[in-house]
Amino acid sequence: MNEMYLFLAVIVGMFLAACSVALIALGKMIDRCPAENEEDRERSLASPAEATKLAAIILWALYIPGVWALLQDGRFVVIIGITTMFAVCMFVFTALVFSFAVLNTIKQRNRTQRDAVLSVAPATTTAVPNTPRFEKPVLGSRPYKRQAANFLVDALVKKD
Repeated sequence: MNEMYLFLAVIVGMFLAACSVALIALGKMIDRCPAENEEDRERSLASPAEATKLAAIILWALYIPGVWALLQDGRFVVIIGITTMFAVCMFVFTALVFSFAVLNTIKQRNRTQRDAVLSVAPATTTAVPNTPRFEKPVLGSRPYKRQAANFLVDALVKKD
């Protein structure tokens, strides 16, 4: 049975190695994205690159005692080791999901700002005479391309 625990520890270790490399790469990508106040930005321990490095150190600091507990003979210690392995995997998975979400949000914001600058309306517009012009009432900006998402956003923003 100890061989199966050793196999679990190796598989989780390979998973954590790949995920920690991806997490640090995502942190560097997020850190390189420009901010509105780029000249006032400080690089500290709270910046994304250093925070993801710290998260990788924490997950490896939890993995090593988890492997040690997993390879012991006691039933409760083995359960603690398995629980620690599961917790470390969930920790790194959550960190990756949040890093992808932050990077996607930053890129979407930059894309929206770039599109707003590029889509300048022409100074004069020619309208066809005697054609009624109907405008849809807009409760807020339309941030989503799907109609159901816009409906939900409008329902949340609606003011009575």
